[in-house]
Amino acid sequence: YNIVKYFQLCMENNPNMIDSLFVPRRCIIHSTKIGNIVRDNRLIFLHKGCWYKFKGYAYSQMHKMESKEPEGKRKEIIEKFGYDVKFAYHVVRLLNEVEQILTEGNLDLEKNREQLKSIRRGEWKVEDIKEYFSNKEKELENQYLNSKLQYSPNEEAIKSLLLSCLEE
Repeated sequence: YNIVKYFQLCMENNPNMIDSLFVPRRCIIHSTKIGNIVRDNRLIFLHKGCWYKFKGYAYSQMHKMESKEPEGKRKEIIEKFGYDVKFAYHVVRLLNEVEQILTEGNLDLEKNREQLKSIRRGEWKVEDIKEYFSNKEKELENQYLNSKLQYSPNEEAIKSLLLSCLEE
């Protein structure tokens, strides 16, 4: 994406773009001065709107987990575990990430690493995923209401950051 589109997606709290802002430093092979400026200011992109975006993506992954017709290796995975562990992994990952954003105003992508790895290994039953989703969704509704994040993006601060990056 060009930088304007990237900023727009981040401002909308697109989960993939938000994740890109919070990749652990040790996992970044190369970053430009502009990349560092954006990363240093990444918290300005977070707002309560993340709940609706992340929830929507989680619903989508849940739907795929329950209904997608498997092909190739995915078919083998479903035969082995009874469900598609990749989609289940994303359901839990998205809910965990939005919980961190709402409660901490920050995101550590490695925080629930072992839990997510256990899902990918098929150690959770499909019922466990559905129950986790249902319970977490209820919890997150309350966390949304109690979050100290602003309701919508700070467009002025984001625009100022974008202009600084473009000038650079």
